[in-house]
Amino acid sequence: MSRYNLRDVSERLTHSHNIESVISEFLRTLEKVRSDWRPSLAFYEVSQDALVDVYELDDARLVRRNIVVPVDQLPHRLVRRIFQTRTPVAENERMTVYSSPDHSSVYEADERDASQLLPLSVLTEWLSCVCIPLGHQDDLIAMLVITSAKKAAFAGKALGEIVPIKSVATVALAQHLYRPPRTLAPEAPEAAAIPPPTPPAPATPVAPAREVSAESAEMQKEVEQMSANSARLGEENRDRTAQIEELMRQIEQLDRNSNTYKDELENVKAALATMEQDAEVATEYLAEAFDQLQATQWTLDEIEGTMAILHEVFDALATAHDVSTLPEAIVEWYTERFGVERCSLMVPDARGETLEVVAQRGIDPHVAARVRVRIGQGVGGWVAAHRKPLYVRVREDAASLPRSPDPTYNSDSFIVVPLTHNGQLHAVLSLSNRLDGQGFGQVDLDRAMLAASAFAVTFGNHQTAQRAAAWA
Repeated sequence: MSRYNLRDVSERLTHSHNIESVISEFLRTLEKVRSDWRPSLAFYEVSQDALVDVYELDDARLVRRNIVVPVDQLPHRLVRRIFQTRTPVAENERMTVYSSPDHSSVYEADERDASQLLPLSVLTEWLSCVCIPLGHQDDLIAMLVITSAKKAAFAGKALGEIVPIKSVATVALAQHLYRPPRTLAPEAPEAAAIPPPTPPAPATPVAPAREVSAESAEMQKEVEQMSANSARLGEENRDRTAQIEELMRQIEQLDRNSNTYKDELENVKAALATMEQDAEVATEYLAEAFDQLQATQWTLDEIEGTMAILHEVFDALATAHDVSTLPEAIVEWYTERFGVERCSLMVPDARGETLEVVAQRGIDPHVAARVRVRIGQGVGGWVAAHRKPLYVRVREDAASLPRSPDPTYNSDSFIVVPLTHNGQLHAVLSLSNRLDGQGFGQVDLDRAMLAASAFAVTFGNHQTAQRAAAWA
């Protein structure tokens, strides 16, 4: 809602007894609208084509400054906005005509205009200034100049608060400026027109009675015209009052509608904020569900890969194998399925004290033939002694177990698994040097253990059969 009651302002302005009362009430109302506004009112004199008699408020007192500011000394943009320049009618003569007031007639000055507007403004140093003409029909009555020490003091709805007050003040000023002079009764002008009787001079003739009657009739006619003009102005005043009341009603209705729209806008904003929060929560849930689904998919892929390897193991074991070529077949299968360059299979000797290489890939055959690993020593001996797998991702995982400094290793990661069956150790399998140079993972260890368990059954059966044949 507005910060002032337009109906009260209209009544105070229209019931003011003189022009000074209208100006004082007008300027006080503007200062009440915004505390930082400092208004002044300068009247326009057509004969001088200048602004004269600048009114301003000094606390509660109305002050008039008798100055003359020609239009051609005002800022050029202000003159182009509010006035229309006519062609000079005489040499060195400049004439301007007031443009009909509309929304574009309002002129917002900037700091470049401060020096030219100094005679018309209250503040000498301002950051915001607006010049608004007060026009009645096609006549410019005065120029309203409002200054403020704040930036953008007239942005938004500020000018909308000025326009209704300015309209009412313009009507009130026009009533006082264009009010016809008070006339006497029909008999009074006729009596006043007759001079008081004086002793007749000899040389001065007395005026005929017809001339006195003609003058009285002419004066009567002027009185009737003035009465008609007064009635017309009274009717116009009533029409303008009705228009102002209608304007006030429309403004109040617009204020109510504006508040309703603001409330609806706030409700929409609140609903949007709630929807955004719900969307963020839903997005988090979806992201978490997607991560779980992705992890499940990866686990399923790993399980499917493991099952495929087990199928291949059983398919390989289902075929007939020669006892002498079984170690080579196991090493070849591991090398192809796990993508490694280096694989070895070691079996314990007859006394069960050392391990020797019976099949390998990626090792020098002369070196492999001389390798003997004592049970409990080194990496292979530790796996044989404890009958547990050893999985190393980085060197630090098995710092306590010495490993031969072979320069052919492309990674510190390796896997060593035992082949055990019926509580007996039949062999130790070692995997290292993946083709892609990457380290082994937990899935690789699980698959190697499952395959080793399956191969251990067949390998152990063959060793048991060999021992039985040798014993027999």
